[in-house]
Amino acid sequence: MKPYSFFLLAGLLLKGVSGHAEFDPDRLSLSTVRVQIKNDGAVVAVATGFVWKQPSQIVTSLHVMHSSPSSQIIIEFGKKRRKATIKALLIEADLVLLEVKRPIEEWVPLLDFDGQKPPYKTWVTALGYHRGALGMSTRELVKGYAKPEVLLQLLPSQAVEILRKTNMPSVTLPIYYLDGSLLPGYSGSPIVNPEGQLIGIGDGGLENGAANVSWVIPARYLTQLEQSPLSQLPVNMRQNTALFSLDRIEPNRRERDHVTSSFYDYLDAISLDPRDVFMASAYAETATLLPLFVFKQVDYQQFRFIKVKTRRFADMIASSGTPKQLTHVLTIFERFFPGVKIAYNEQRFDVYTDAHYGLNIVVPTGVDLVTNDAGFLLAQGQGFCRTCAYEIQYHARLLSDKSQAFIAKNPDAFLHRVADQHWDELNQEGDYDEYSDLRQIEKSGSYRYVLRALFSDFAEPFKDKFELNYYSAAISRNAWFQAQGILSPFDTAFMDRVQAHPALDCRNDESLTAEQISLCSDVLMIFNVLTSTHLTSFSNRIFNN
Repeated sequence: MKPYSFFLLAGLLLKGVSGHAEFDPDRLSLSTVRVQIKNDGAVVAVATGFVWKQPSQIVTSLHVMHSSPSSQIIIEFGKKRRKATIKALLIEADLVLLEVKRPIEEWVPLLDFDGQKPPYKTWVTALGYHRGALGMSTRELVKGYAKPEVLLQLLPSQAVEILRKTNMPSVTLPIYYLDGSLLPGYSGSPIVNPEGQLIGIGDGGLENGAANVSWVIPARYLTQLEQSPLSQLPVNMRQNTALFSLDRIEPNRRERDHVTSSFYDYLDAISLDPRDVFMASAYAETATLLPLFVFKQVDYQQFRFIKVKTRRFADMIASSGTPKQLTHVLTIFERFFPGVKIAYNEQRFDVYTDAHYGLNIVVPTGVDLVTNDAGFLLAQGQGFCRTCAYEIQYHARLLSDKSQAFIAKNPDAFLHRVADQHWDELNQEGDYDEYSDLRQIEKSGSYRYVLRALFSDFAEPFKDKFELNYYSAAISRNAWFQAQGILSPFDTAFMDRVQAHPALDCRNDESLTAEQISLCSDVLMIFNVLTSTHLTSFSNRIFNN
């Protein structure tokens, strides 16, 4: 039986951040609201906002607005709702100032901001409503490093082309770069420093393959927003809609979510700890239009993974700024099944993100990401188990100061050492070879890297069952995270079936025999495990546009 991981470390809580004053999330919650955009009676976008200077004023992200004249802006605060209208726009900074005629009595406006750029590695906090969650929660993030620190650095080239035409926001806009990731729904959220001072507004919602793209709009743009004479939505706004996909609700995913007493069971199921400092009390008696999106959170050691999206492989290729890196997995697949045709574009995957590290991990749709009773993080579902032919295992390790210093000087050497160590550990159980031409290192910027390597014991003598092992290792700051896809359907019978059908076309079941359908099922499972492991990545990649 295979071990779940090669190291077992006790889970560690993230350290709090001290400052001149204690940040009070309860107080900030009195300034924070959920923003919903409705059109034709259904929610089409969700975001966060905050009350600014006057109880009647709400600030949020411009990109969540809808261009239809009949659309409605709904502000939610606990059980209470208010309609809002647009008061002012700052298009180049993606900001909108809303006005509410009857402010809610409990609202406490934010009155000022800190206009100084936070130093590198400063901890900052976002308070917002993740899409699908019933209450607001904090996310602890770290100010990253990018030079120049402008939006252009974060965007895939196809997004840059669209935004250059719409200027919403401007691709030359100075921003604050996050070494982490905002969750869908956090656009418009207040971002505060350790002293609780407003330093920016959360923004993003773009996609880059399995990863997300988010940033912080500096709070100093609020002054320009207040002074802006514009109040009409730009005519080219629809061109941006497809880009900011994570804050929008797809038409076929709208459904009324009736919140009942089971909400309290839901709260019990969420094990809050210092990583999620505050969750405001939600409204259990209301029934509100929310996206058909089940909130799922999985805790593992110092990581908190939250499901953020489900996408086809074709969708991820289309949104990626580095599609060749995504399709590298096809090169691996074709190495073993050169004549087999599968509908790889239609395969669907669930993406989970740890906001603090901006780390994304992926499992095939229909397979659960779980932490089991022994504390191991793994994929669990039909065909996935310790004794099954398919496994995806994960492991995290904190890095020593010495390792961090070495990585800063020579990250490639460190990652190659990690891969070689994994290879050595495999060889403690068998005789594994590496496909060295398939080893690659992906650089995400801000000292974040992902290595991928492939191993097998196919050449080991006196065996009738073999294993293919696809390995990825991601490093960021003080953490090292690894995923391995373990594939062991390669027994003699499977090899014989593959050789008997060298040009199998799995894209149309109607023309296949029962044996061929069974083989196609295994081949698709192999592709999905390889792809899930391959898509381990970091959000907010830095591009050289």
